[in-house]
Amino acid sequence: MRPTLKTIADALGVTPMTVSKSLRGIGRISEETRRLVRSKAEEVGYLSSQERLFPPFVRMMRGDEHRLRLLCPTIGTIDRGDTIPYRNDMIEGLTRTLAQTEGDVLAEAFSSLDEMLEYIEHSPRIHGVILSEPYPTRWIDALRKVTPVIYTVGHDFQRGVNSVFFNEARAATLAVDRLRAAGHRHIGWLGIFDKNAPFHVPDEAFDMESNADWLARSAHGTRYASWLYLAREHGGAASWPVSLIERDWLTCSLSEAVRRGCREILEARPRPTAIVCVSNAVACEVIVQLEEAGLKIPKDMSIVSYGVEEHGRTSDGHLLTGLIMPMDKVGGLVPEVVQRCQAYPDGLPISIQFDADWAPGETLATTKT
Repeated sequence: MRPTLKTIADALGVTPMTVSKSLRGIGRISEETRRLVRSKAEEVGYLSSQERLFPPFVRMMRGDEHRLRLLCPTIGTIDRGDTIPYRNDMIEGLTRTLAQTEGDVLAEAFSSLDEMLEYIEHSPRIHGVILSEPYPTRWIDALRKVTPVIYTVGHDFQRGVNSVFFNEARAATLAVDRLRAAGHRHIGWLGIFDKNAPFHVPDEAFDMESNADWLARSAHGTRYASWLYLAREHGGAASWPVSLIERDWLTCSLSEAVRRGCREILEARPRPTAIVCVSNAVACEVIVQLEEAGLKIPKDMSIVSYGVEEHGRTSDGHLLTGLIMPMDKVGGLVPEVVQRCQAYPDGLPISIQFDADWAPGETLATTKT
């Protein structure tokens, strides 16, 4: 007979509700009781905390002991606020899920890791830190000592960190499929590496001797890797140009960085008929500069962007064509991943990724070339 919550409860002399709370990592249950329950559950074959993705579902009741409190920090000298749509959408999905159990989302800005750790230490229990930008390994290790860490950044360079995001490789493939269906055979790709931005973790915080840190400096690391793979392996007679411009926030404007990228792409032969841009801000600036050069969008050049579900319009009000990033779904799943961390502290870290969607928009034209 398959063991049940009651099997474990009877063996330990506790109630099935105590067992369910212990396995879900919720409620006012002592650490000793949680340990005994998990050990007994493993012993009787109820679960394997190393392999099981999520705790068995038990409907949560209202009450303070059931509420998750999750910290969603930004690091830097300014709070990005509405300037990061993907973060806003993630928090919206997270807030919606937590509202079902009266949980709390704490969206706070900090100037340093020490300030964040002090906040966590002096706050009522925080059940997890939800990161929407890359962090140095040293910072992540310090955070993991006090609370579970969940990445909503689209890469898995850091070991031991649970991650929920959308699949960058599939998203890039979706863009190529739609462009090819519209007749485009030559595609350019334009991304930006920002340095010294006031809302980024400073470069000096990363250990360049660590591969994870070196790769994690850009939130778009996996996106660019997907681009480079597709550009090299697409099977065409000529390479697709990938322009990744390093921009120093203190000395180089977005306009100048995009101008450099456009120049590289337009000089490629054969010249691309479409450009995939890393963000809406970059896409809009590309359109401005190409139109100033006498090109018409999308007749002469099609433009595809990421994150068009929010702020996805050109300066003259046209809808951008591109990828819808399901960050609200990402946020909605985060509480379950946190509960798994609470229930199975020694469980293997997991990575869960969603598919992006496509928005037709008005910046993609059909071509016969």
